[in-house]
Amino acid sequence: MSKIQITTEAEALREILIWSQDRPSWQRDALRRLVTQGELSEADIDGLTALCKDSSEKSDPLVQGHINAQHKGAPTVALKNIHNVQNVNALAEGQKLTFLPKGMTIIYGDNGAGKSGYVRILKRACRARTTRGKEEALLPNIYNQQPGPMRAGLEYNAGAQVQKTTWQNGSATDDLLSEISVFDSRTANVHVEETNDLAYTPYPMKLLERLVNACKSVKEKIDDEISTIEQQTPKSISEPSSALGTKVNALMVSLNENTKEDDVNKLATLSNEEIARLAELTADFTQDPAVTVKRLRAHKLRLDGLRTKLENLSKASSSENAVQLTKLAEDLAIKGEAAKLAAQDLSKDEPLSGVGSATWHTLWKAARAYSTEEAYPEHDFPNTEKDARCVLCHQELTPDAASRLRRFEGFVQDRTQQEETAARIALEDFRKDLIGKVLPSKLLLEERLFLADELGNEDLAAAVRAFLLKAQWRLRCILRSNADAQVDVPPLEDTGLEDVITSLQSRITALLAEEDSDERKALRAELQELKDRQWLAGVKADAIAEIGRLKAKTKLKSALKDTKPASITSKNTSLSQALITDRLRGRFAQEIDHLNLAGLAIELTQAGSKHGVSRFKISLIQSSSRNAGDVLSEGEYRCVALAGFMAELATNNSHSGIIFDDPVSSLDHLHREAIAKRLAEEGRNRQVIVFTHDLPFLFLLRNACAQVDDPAQKTEVALRHIQKRQDTPGHCRNEPPEKAQDATTRLKTIRTHLDNTRIQYEQDPDGTTWLITARGLIDSLRQAWETAVEDAVSPVLRTFSSKVDTKGFAKLSAIQQKDAETMRTHYGQCSKMLHKTSDAMNPVAPTPDAITSEIEALEKWLAAVTDRQRKIK
Repeated sequence: MSKIQITTEAEALREILIWSQDRPSWQRDALRRLVTQGELSEADIDGLTALCKDSSEKSDPLVQGHINAQHKGAPTVALKNIHNVQNVNALAEGQKLTFLPKGMTIIYGDNGAGKSGYVRILKRACRARTTRGKEEALLPNIYNQQPGPMRAGLEYNAGAQVQKTTWQNGSATDDLLSEISVFDSRTANVHVEETNDLAYTPYPMKLLERLVNACKSVKEKIDDEISTIEQQTPKSISEPSSALGTKVNALMVSLNENTKEDDVNKLATLSNEEIARLAELTADFTQDPAVTVKRLRAHKLRLDGLRTKLENLSKASSSENAVQLTKLAEDLAIKGEAAKLAAQDLSKDEPLSGVGSATWHTLWKAARAYSTEEAYPEHDFPNTEKDARCVLCHQELTPDAASRLRRFEGFVQDRTQQEETAARIALEDFRKDLIGKVLPSKLLLEERLFLADELGNEDLAAAVRAFLLKAQWRLRCILRSNADAQVDVPPLEDTGLEDVITSLQSRITALLAEEDSDERKALRAELQELKDRQWLAGVKADAIAEIGRLKAKTKLKSALKDTKPASITSKNTSLSQALITDRLRGRFAQEIDHLNLAGLAIELTQAGSKHGVSRFKISLIQSSSRNAGDVLSEGEYRCVALAGFMAELATNNSHSGIIFDDPVSSLDHLHREAIAKRLAEEGRNRQVIVFTHDLPFLFLLRNACAQVDDPAQKTEVALRHIQKRQDTPGHCRNEPPEKAQDATTRLKTIRTHLDNTRIQYEQDPDGTTWLITARGLIDSLRQAWETAVEDAVSPVLRTFSSKVDTKGFAKLSAIQQKDAETMRTHYGQCSKMLHKTSDAMNPVAPTPDAITSEIEALEKWLAAVTDRQRKIK
């Protein structure tokens, strides 16, 4: 691979943009997110994973516009505070330690005050470099009989956003906190003696490194999804219980992402007939064949009878019979009309009407039967001989009556009457025959129960019932109207009765056959297929779900191809060869010079690259095989470690915070001042937090921040104090230790304390409580005067400094004779009041107003001197 001709980060970013055009859409979107927001949140990883799995989803790739407005690193991360520490090294709980978001925060604590406990928490929460086995231990609170987990709350700024998180020992905190670097006495050997990851690589390298990390994160999520999918497959699917050779078994063993759900549904859905068939075959092969054959023959015989009845009913309700019934009814009507006309002619001279009607015919038939069978069996009807009587009224027949009977009989024996009678009989006989084909309701119920319960064929029972109801209804309509009816009856063949009868006969034949006959084998194969289909019906949802899982799994495995980092690592390596080595070496040399170590023959060398992260070590130029830690003095050792640390951070454009723990322990004065100046300089651009137990170094740091020639070059500084109270370490005060407070701060503290204790005087002005309080206030006020004098001469001579600053000599001219007199007067007044409160015989405490007057005098004196000194350039 040829070396890329790139010399700036902007050029490297443009090269990454061009290179990204051929990357998967999710990686291009990831690059855009990394450029615009620095870090990828868990939600970002989830979104990128979804995009990796489905490239058709909407994405927002990296474009030139993003590069022009680039973030050259992660968002600036600065600690706001650490609070509510629990169960850590017996530290006091309920405390809160705050930090400046930019500038220098100096935290002072004596040995054993709990300062190191806070540092160790921050080392774990942030990015502290340590070697395995050398990390300082965090211990739970041994005085707590039921200790909970070691934890602490953290607030920090990530760009313009305020984030809150909880650190718990053994668990990872927010990734953004790793942007804060920690340097303490335990990490010096790591930086000097061992090859170690850079605290921060140039932004283009970091961008690709984070893209590699994104690949790993996305791959892990997809791998987890695949593993979850594989674990979801039930045993019924992975080890199907279907028999070899069935369609169901063939489907299950070949189940894949291309299997159609319809194929599963078809095999898993059994019709009522198939369910009944399964029950039949199961019963056939579990019972004695002889018993089964006997039962089946009985069933077939009954079905044969039912078929005959249904066929008769079908024929009875046919259109042919309806037509025949219509013809017979019409014939009776025609012949009845002719008979009616004859009857009308007969009855026109009779005294009673209705002669020749149907009722009259009935009466006449009854009279004939009575006469021929009982009254006059030897005589023809009607008997009109002498002494004959009327068979209806039993009166002797008069000549007229005898003549009437002969006329009536002649009418009955007339041809029209005979034809009407014959037509009526024909119609009634035909109707009677049709009515005889109607099945009684009891029989209908019995047959339905037989089909549904004994045969277990609900479909056949329903079909036969429907046929019977419609056929009988049609027949009734035909009989009611003597004509065809508009009632459709399905064909008897559609009921499936014939198929059931045929099936019964087949079963009988098969059961009578030999065990190894083709008939028996066919039935067993049919039974197994139905059993497997019934089993499939029970696991159908699992089978369909498995198809979905297989589809998802195949898609996920395809997506994994887009998470391979080889191309990214290759691009990172080529860019690092063009950018990183010379820049870092040059910066390291600068840091060595800053710390007054320019005479040391030390260099920074590249030690390889792994997963897109360049690796370096610090070595001696003249003796590269020897460990630098074995040659350098402790002061030089620490300065070199700090130089390496600062050189690495110099490539970080986010300006996130840095934490130092006692960085000048055992160093000589020259190195201490150089380090203080370097840290103050760094605090102009980022958050710098220094933990120290060295009070002189505290003053050096504060002076380095505030005492500069150009006021614009001042570094904002805040002092904090961690102290031990009543054997409990870790009490935090967001103010300087008393020994490091300037006069103004001391006065504010004194005034606050006076305001809070004034009530003691008001309740008991001569009491011991107020006396003790007043004594402490006056003593503090006298010390404040001493501090004010130190502040007044600080332009030339500072506390704990052996250096005389002649450039500030002119500011001493602002101190006037009257300033000295005023100082001596009020300092003496404080001494007098202090002596009065200490008088063993008659102690007298000053009033709050008197103390207030002295406070105001010092405030006025300090303001006047400070104002005059400020005006002197």
